[in-house]
Amino acid sequence: MFFDHLPQDGFICAHRGARSIAPENTLLALEKAKEYGADCWETDVRMSQDGELIIFHDETLGRTTNVATHKAFQERQPWQSDQFTLKELRELDAGSWFLRDDPFDTVANGEVKPEEERIKGQKIPLLREILDYTKQHCFPVNLEIKDLKTPPGDVTVVDRIMEMLQETETLDHVLLSSFRHEYLYRARTLSQKIDIGVLAEHEHPPNLIHYLNKLSATAYHPEVSLCDLNLITRLRQAGFRVNTWTINNKTRAEAMLRAGAGVITDWPQRFS
Repeated sequence: MFFDHLPQDGFICAHRGARSIAPENTLLALEKAKEYGADCWETDVRMSQDGELIIFHDETLGRTTNVATHKAFQERQPWQSDQFTLKELRELDAGSWFLRDDPFDTVANGEVKPEEERIKGQKIPLLREILDYTKQHCFPVNLEIKDLKTPPGDVTVVDRIMEMLQETETLDHVLLSSFRHEYLYRARTLSQKIDIGVLAEHEHPPNLIHYLNKLSATAYHPEVSLCDLNLITRLRQAGFRVNTWTINNKTRAEAMLRAGAGVITDWPQRFS
């Protein structure tokens, strides 16, 4: 399964792809993560208005597309991603913002200059597109299912994702994670094989090991401020992998890797 394709101890996971040198969650960011030696990558799954599975992080489109200047969409603020059809989403430029905003100063320092024309052509990918890449290149992916703010019990997105994993025969290359743990429960009821990672940010779930066992989780994904070497050791001894996010400090990353944790980073080209 997912972890069978990775080192038994620590490994590097590219956060939203190699997002420090390419626009996040694009096919180019995925390609760069692979090129620069990441062991796997992490990305985000949402649904369009017409029910298509897309790769996109934010609830709204303004930060990482040109939706604000697209003539047809200027009156649709705040540009909720789930209020646009797939056809409309694919009209958007999901790359040029990276050159304009230079979020990691890598344009200014010349790291991405040869890629400028490809960056301008990036679109919001389909889940199917990144799964096809995953299968072709044997490049495992951690799919974070974003909380779609649906009523409790509405886990349609999970059913759709699991169907696509079956169709593309990529189940063994995928780790599903989410902050909405209801999604993870549903994924487990649909498959005993899928690897599951429990995301946590501000605090650990009570009775953590019991909680992970209840979910039949494979891994725990704490935000870096919640993670220390004792936690990694305790969870590894209990049979769980630990993948911590988001680590961009090399010294901290090396300590986590030595302890056997997966390191989710924006800078895979520096840590691989």
